[in-house]
Amino acid sequence: MSTWVLEVGNTRAKWAKFPSDAAVSAAPESVEHAPAGSPEQASTWRTDVAPGDRVMVTGSGHFEPWAQAFPDAWVLRPGDDIPLPTNVREPLRLGLDRVANAWAVLHGAVPQAPALDAWLVVDVGTCVTVDVIRDGRHHGGTVSPGAEMRLTAMSAGTANLPRPTFPAKEISALARVAAFGLNTEEALGAGAWGGVASEIFGKWEAMRQEVPNLGVILTGGDAEHLELRFIRPKFADAHLTLKGYHALFNHAHPPR
Repeated sequence: MSTWVLEVGNTRAKWAKFPSDAAVSAAPESVEHAPAGSPEQASTWRTDVAPGDRVMVTGSGHFEPWAQAFPDAWVLRPGDDIPLPTNVREPLRLGLDRVANAWAVLHGAVPQAPALDAWLVVDVGTCVTVDVIRDGRHHGGTVSPGAEMRLTAMSAGTANLPRPTFPAKEISALARVAAFGLNTEEALGAGAWGGVASEIFGKWEAMRQEVPNLGVILTGGDAEHLELRFIRPKFADAHLTLKGYHALFNHAHPPR
C-alpha cells in the first residue's frame, strides 16, 4: 500500500509517493511536478492511485481545484487542528508548509543531523520562511519575500529598473553573502539573491548569541542556489516538507 501526497504551493504542485509505513526520514519513492495553476494535471495523477492506496491533499497554495479530483482524499486545510507543539499565539493560522517542516524536524526527518539545542528551518521558495525549533517545540519564525518576488517588486515599483532573469549558474554566484554586481542587472540579482543569503546568515548569527549550538536545515525549490558557507552545522533536504506532510498524515490516520 502506498500513500500519495499532493502538495500545492504558490508556484508549483508536487505529487509524491511514499510507502504508507515509511519512516519520517524516508525520502519519497517518486516526485512529479506541475505548475500550481494547472489543476487539470490532478486527473492524470489520479490514475497512479492503486486500490487500497491513500491520498492526502494539502499545501500553502490554492489547492481546492486539485482536491476535486480526489474525493476520498484526506484534505488538510488552513485552520484545521494541528498536533504541532508551538508557542505562536494563533496556531491555526500557521502556514501548513511551516507546520510540516517543523513536524518533520521534530520527528527525525533529517537523521544525519546531530542533536543540537536548536535549529533554524529555512524554506526558500516564493517566500522565505525561517522557523525556530528548540527544546522539542516550535518557537515561531519569520516570513519574507523570496528572491524572485524581490526582483519583481523592484521592477514594478520603479520607473526604470528592469526585471532580469538569470541562469542557475549565475544565480549561485549572486546568492553569496558578499556578492556585488557590476551592472544594473547583476546588482539587482545580488540584492535579491544575496539579500536572501544575508538574511538567513544574519538570523543564524544573531540567534547564536543566545543559543551557540544552533544549526540550519534548508529546504525549498531555491535552496540549491544558497551556499551559506559560513554556517555550520548545515543540512539540506529537498523533500523535508513532503516528509512532514506524510508524517502528519500517518499521525492523524495511522496505516493499517
